[in-house]
Amino acid sequence: MMKAVHHFKTWHDTDTSLDWKRTTRLFQLSPQGLGTSMVESLAGYIARLANEHCIKTGRLFIDVLTPYLNKFYLNEISKRGGNGFYDSSHMINGNSVAAEQFSTMLNDLTGNTNLQQLTLLRFAKAIPQRGLLRNVRAWCPECYEEMKQSISAIVYEPLIWSLRAVSVCRKHHRFLTDLCPSCTRTNLLIDRRSSSGFCSHCNAWLGRANTEKTDRCDYEQYSKAKMVERLLESMQIPNKDGIVVSLNRIVAQENSNITGAARKLSVPKTTFWTWYKGRNLPQLEDVLRICNKYGIDIVDFYLGHFNDDYSPVIFAKRKKKINIKLTTRPLIEVRSIAKNLVMNSANGYMHVQAMADEIGCNKKTLYNHFPALCKAQAMKWKQYLKKRKRNRLENIRREVDTALMWSSERGEHPTVPKLEQYMKKPAIFREAEVKNHLKKRLLEANYERNNFGG
Repeated sequence: MMKAVHHFKTWHDTDTSLDWKRTTRLFQLSPQGLGTSMVESLAGYIARLANEHCIKTGRLFIDVLTPYLNKFYLNEISKRGGNGFYDSSHMINGNSVAAEQFSTMLNDLTGNTNLQQLTLLRFAKAIPQRGLLRNVRAWCPECYEEMKQSISAIVYEPLIWSLRAVSVCRKHHRFLTDLCPSCTRTNLLIDRRSSSGFCSHCNAWLGRANTEKTDRCDYEQYSKAKMVERLLESMQIPNKDGIVVSLNRIVAQENSNITGAARKLSVPKTTFWTWYKGRNLPQLEDVLRICNKYGIDIVDFYLGHFNDDYSPVIFAKRKKKINIKLTTRPLIEVRSIAKNLVMNSANGYMHVQAMADEIGCNKKTLYNHFPALCKAQAMKWKQYLKKRKRNRLENIRREVDTALMWSSERGEHPTVPKLEQYMKKPAIFREAEVKNHLKKRLLEANYERNNFGG
């Protein structure tokens, strides 16, 4: 008995209905909250992307992200483990090089074109990275619960929660929390087991509040959160020039000078002067305080669109650095110990702060009362650094010679990437001394110099 033959429609590789050029390695997951103050963070997007592929975030890094970036330090973390990258992973939400690299990579891998909006990259020319982001996750439990109960049931991490300046949820009148209600531990922004809305340690649901709701949140914190929301909603790109214009107008309208304006803002005169002249950028916390004090819209401040009809709102003082180490020893005893440390040649590795720690006194005490001893120790420290640098360069030169010998024995052309891979020192040839040593050795061996542009 003959079997029935089924005739199926022929499928051609040249079928134009399939656009193979748009095929991406990862699922084209749509980011949440674009154009709003609750825009999703890039760190949270990565965790959600891993969940969509039914794998852990750590596995996504090992199998896809790390090989794509081909960064030496990430490859080592993948091989050896450890939290070296994850401890500083909050940087990808900011305006650093890491944020640019990760957003560009994920755009390519997912086929999206707007993932830069999940970071603070558009504020790179106006807001410094220092003091900008939290090191650990913070969240509003009620927001998580609302997301879970919504029609889409998409739980994600808003970018605003990762900003250190924001400590309250204005929608639910609740302070943000950073402790799991179950295990009371903090969570990194990205972890190998990261999952939006769940603890990366015990996998508990974070939508359960561990503190009572309060209607007495600090008004200043509400004002800060409101201004940050306004900043994130704005699609305009601020720059340093706008800050300089706004600060100049503040000084002019106060009929004051730099010293008077700095005093009113409780800012050191030299610090305010660097902002006023455009030498440095004020941190976000400082800008929020200035805008609060003068009643200026934060977007207008960054763009230099100054409103003449301003009025003071909050007279908050800038937080000063607290000196927790006081000098309790008598000065004669401090002088004796400091002199012995300076005279001892074995203490060259100690800078003045280390010497103060050894004595158990404040560094300012040493500089104010014993400037000659401080200067002598500083010279010893400088000589120590020079010696250490010289020894390091000698060791690296020997490693370069060994790498060249290894390359010669294998009959390979000694390119920079191959030598760096053998030495396990990425970007080492960006240092002028190391680069010049390699050029010298290549010239001696009559190698071509293509790697150095001639």
